[in-house]
Amino acid sequence: MKQKTEAELQANYEKFIAVLKKYFTGKRLEKLLHMYSEKELGINLTLSPASGAVQYHNAYIGGYIDHIFNVTKNALRMKEMFISAGGNIDFTDEELVFACLHHDLGKLGVAGEMHYLPNDSDWEIKKGHVFKRNDKISYMTLTDRTFFTLNEYGISYNEKEYFAIKLTDGMYDEDNQKYLKGHDIKKQLRYKLQFIMHWADHMSTIIERQDVKM
Repeated sequence: MKQKTEAELQANYEKFIAVLKKYFTGKRLEKLLHMYSEKELGINLTLSPASGAVQYHNAYIGGYIDHIFNVTKNALRMKEMFISAGGNIDFTDEELVFACLHHDLGKLGVAGEMHYLPNDSDWEIKKGHVFKRNDKISYMTLTDRTFFTLNEYGISYNEKEYFAIKLTDGMYDEDNQKYLKGHDIKKQLRYKLQFIMHWADHMSTIIERQDVKM
C-alpha cells in the first residue's frame, strides 16, 4: 500500500485549498473553506482513501485527494479534447471543477468521523480490503451522502452540477439508468457536463489501479 509522508499530506491539503480559491468566489468560497476547515472535513479530506480495496483504486491514506486531483486534471483535458472533436461546451470551468472536487464527497464521512477506517480483520485485509465502512455513521449511498453534506453546509449547486455529480459513475450505478437509458427524447439529458465527468472519472480510476499487484 502506498505510503505518504505527513509533509506530502499537508501539501496536498494546501493545494486543494488553493484550487478552491482559484475557481470560486464570494459566499460559495466562504462556505467551501468552512466545510474543508480543520474543525470540519479538513482532516477527513487529507487522510481519506478513495476506496476500501486495493484492487479498486487509491486505497491508501491520502488516496481520496489524489483521485480528486486526477479527475480534475483529466476533466479539464477531456473538455479540450471534446471541443477539438467538434463538441459544444455548455458549462463553465467553475461548474466543471465544482463537480470534480465534490463527485465523491460522500466518501469523507462527517466531521469527526471518517467514512473509511482501517480494517481490523486479517482475513479481509488478505483479500485486499484494507479499509472498512465506519458503522458509527448512518448508512447512506455515497451519492446521497454527497448531496446531504453539501446541503448541510449550505453550499448551493445548480442543475448542471447536480447531474454531473449524480451521474459521474455512469451505468455502474443502477440508479442512474433511468437517466442514461431512456428513449423518450423529451427526457434526454440536456447538458454535456455529466459525460465529461464520467469519462474523466473512469479514465482516472483505470489509471490509478493499473499498477496494483494482487
